[in-house]
Amino acid sequence: MVQCSSCKAETDLYDSGVPICIECSNARDAKRKPQATESQIRTTLKDGLVKATARANVACDSFNAVMGQFPFPHPNGTQRIHNASRELSNARKEMMTAHNRLNDYLGRGIVPEDLKLKRSAGQS
Repeated sequence: MVQCSSCKAETDLYDSGVPICIECSNARDAKRKPQATESQIRTTLKDGLVKATARANVACDSFNAVMGQFPFPHPNGTQRIHNASRELSNARKEMMTAHNRLNDYLGRGIVPEDLKLKRSAGQS
């Protein structure tokens, strides 16, 4: 017999190659979060897309507002255009990433790595 890796009690039970007694295994199981369901993953991905789209819309409105101020205020007009353009570009990239993540999940069943980690974090 070997010793439980948690409480050092004698055990024959192993979990992923690590010795663990029944009591420690049951206690660990009680603390585990339930796995994310398909609907939770889909909802998380849809929410991410909605938020990214909203951010892109706000950035587009800000860019249009800056571009609508002609002639530009002298000292910082060019910098404001660069900042608004950069913000819009970043927001659009985030929106496309969110769209691709949702599309990959719905079309091919690919769960994004960060959501896999959330699911498996409760299992360790």
